[in-house]
Amino acid sequence: MTFYYLIFFVLSLFVLLEGIRLDRRFLGLIYTLFCLSFFFLSFIRWETGTDWKNYYNYFESIENLDFETDSYELGFHYLNKLVKFISDDYTVLLIFSGAILFFFQSIAIKRMSPYPLLSLLFLWSTQFANVLFVRQWIAVVILFCSTVFIEKRKPFLFVIFVLIACSFHRTSFLFLLSWWIYNLDFSKKKMIIILILSILVSLLLTKVMEFIAGNLGGVVQAKLDGYLDEDYNSSQKEELNIVSVMLRGFSNKLLILITSFYFYKRIVNDFPVFKGYLNIYWFGAIVYFMTLPVSLVLVRMSYAFDFFQIILAAFIFAQFKSKHSRLIFLTIFLIYLILRLTQTLNGPYMEEYVPFKTILD
Repeated sequence: MTFYYLIFFVLSLFVLLEGIRLDRRFLGLIYTLFCLSFFFLSFIRWETGTDWKNYYNYFESIENLDFETDSYELGFHYLNKLVKFISDDYTVLLIFSGAILFFFQSIAIKRMSPYPLLSLLFLWSTQFANVLFVRQWIAVVILFCSTVFIEKRKPFLFVIFVLIACSFHRTSFLFLLSWWIYNLDFSKKKMIIILILSILVSLLLTKVMEFIAGNLGGVVQAKLDGYLDEDYNSSQKEELNIVSVMLRGFSNKLLILITSFYFYKRIVNDFPVFKGYLNIYWFGAIVYFMTLPVSLVLVRMSYAFDFFQIILAAFIFAQFKSKHSRLIFLTIFLIYLILRLTQTLNGPYMEEYVPFKTILD
């Protein structure tokens, strides 16, 4: 675990420097170096990360698979085929996949966050900055980047980006709703009430999903049947401890939302885009609470919306003006993030992360 904590503390030092408004060009260089380092780590890893064996076996057998009989998405399928045509080395696939992911992720964070290093540290603490990515995280960062087209009101380009994301993970289609969610004008009280009601609606959603699954057919029905399978979800809930997962998810999301609501007017005065990002994150929390009691797998539909937490945190920090208040915030924030990192490292997938093995081992 030392590896993960070491990166956390080194990145934390630069976040502190970023917080005291050091030279932006220097900090921009540091941000680029961290992004390149994470990209490098993403493709030198070996047997590290969730679904490693599944993806490795898929790559090894891709030559014998046709898209019509493949359960994976079009983009992911043909990316594997392209790389397999070039090389039999799985590391080459990780290089191509990582290049796509870190290109979109690095550009989007740099453009959207007032404090990119702080956002990157948040991302490292919650999901290792996508160093251990799976195909959904490629889709998520493409969706994250597509937000620029919502801001500029370019629907064609926005839809194109969502379709590209869907070619890596089907759940990306839900992000189309962000086009309307971004500009919603709900009061904070109404947003909280809707969030609470979403938990109750999850009971009804179970029956709706069962009905849909029984009438679609094909690959989609097979996927939904798997998501709703009682034996599968029971084993997953037992393994992940569903009560603790719900409590952690609720507390983390509530903390970010309440803090965002508290500083809302001050932040929006300086950064009008904050309203849209908060709307998207809020909707993701609704999706999370509606799907978690139904199926742990369906919770993945909220991931693209949850990603915006790394931006919201940076905007919250930006509204602190004095060095004293900034230092207090960063101290509390770093304690929170190290707890999140520890929570992730000691979670049910610890064996997939620790130790961090590479092709050099």
